[in-house]
Amino acid sequence: MKFRELHHNIKIRIYVLFAFGTVQATTMPFMAIYFSRQFGQVLTGTLLAATMFAGMLSGAWGGYAADRFGRRKLMILSEFIFLLSYMAMAVANSPWFQSAVVTFAAFLVQNLCWGVYGPVDDAMILDVTDAHNRQYVFALFYWLINLTMAVGTSIGAILFNSARFFLFTGMVVVLIGTLLTTIFFIRETHHPHPSSPAVREGIVRKYWRVFSDRPFVLMLLASTLTGTVEMQLTNYIGVHLSLGMLSQDVHLGHFVARLTGINMVGFLQTENTLLVVLFASMAMAVAQRLSDGAVLALGIGMNAAGYAVLCFATSPWMLGAAMLVATLGEVLRVPVTQAYMGDLAPAHSRSSYLAVMAMSFGVSRVLASFGIVLGAHVSPWTMSVVTLGLGFAGYLGYTRVMTVAHARRRAERNAMQTETTC
Repeated sequence: MKFRELHHNIKIRIYVLFAFGTVQATTMPFMAIYFSRQFGQVLTGTLLAATMFAGMLSGAWGGYAADRFGRRKLMILSEFIFLLSYMAMAVANSPWFQSAVVTFAAFLVQNLCWGVYGPVDDAMILDVTDAHNRQYVFALFYWLINLTMAVGTSIGAILFNSARFFLFTGMVVVLIGTLLTTIFFIRETHHPHPSSPAVREGIVRKYWRVFSDRPFVLMLLASTLTGTVEMQLTNYIGVHLSLGMLSQDVHLGHFVARLTGINMVGFLQTENTLLVVLFASMAMAVAQRLSDGAVLALGIGMNAAGYAVLCFATSPWMLGAAMLVATLGEVLRVPVTQAYMGDLAPAHSRSSYLAVMAMSFGVSRVLASFGIVLGAHVSPWTMSVVTLGLGFAGYLGYTRVMTVAHARRRAERNAMQTETTC
């Protein structure tokens, strides 16, 4: 598969994602810190939980609406509201006017829009990919998202406190370009027939059908479990390192760095992002030489084992090596499991399926937060065993899904060959 062979929409979305994702990463990862300084930790935690829940609800509506009315209209609407919300954030953090309340209101609107935009954008990608190129395309987007995070957060870490106004203004400029690009260059990929049953059914019936799809529900559970493993880094593992890791010097030649537990968490997050950017293409080449079953076993096994070590280790070198193993497992697993969405989600309900799948991220965050509570009552070694158990359960779920996904993939390929022959 080569870049020039990709669909027109995908090529455009790649350029848009790089600009949009990079600028967004200069502010979004730091908003919790900003709000905690303005409102306090307790109120901030409550407000952020509310925005996450609101985003899940808007995603459910957006997925339903996109399957019923098409993708492009909702993308344009979401990007327009994105633009207005970031304009409000820029004004509320300008040299002439400062308001944390207005900033949060705009942040809430932005999260509501993202709940709609994310599944619709992903559904458009599924619409224009097939069984031959889907895994390649998802690997490419996965690599690009991590690249934008690495670049954007590096800029934001330097400028967020002193130059928020300019960062939000930069986002406004990028969103104007993104909106114009979608209006003039993106083609509609889903043309639902007004009289089809899939269009006429209500939202409750639509999601009842989604949750009645047993293979998809198994994939949802597997994704939630493996996601919970990775989110332990900012939950139990973060607490474990902040309390259990003593300050120590790390010697790198003539350079000496003093690391604390909190510093180590930030270092591990940065390591994860950079390793994904560096090794994604290599992992994709390895995955293409192995069966999906072998890739899942190797990827999930390495990922869970790495995070299991992070649950008890306190040595910087051991922690860094464990994150290396965990990240290599991640880059092996993610493109394969993401491609399964294209196999499982029917064309007339892709946005609805993806909206539900997006909810697994929020559920994983909630489950990972319970790890802090459990970790207060059990030993780090026990948490390591729990982490391995979550990874193994996720692997079992994916193996059950794999057979159905491959069957639907073969059916899609046969249908394509039949259309080509005709």
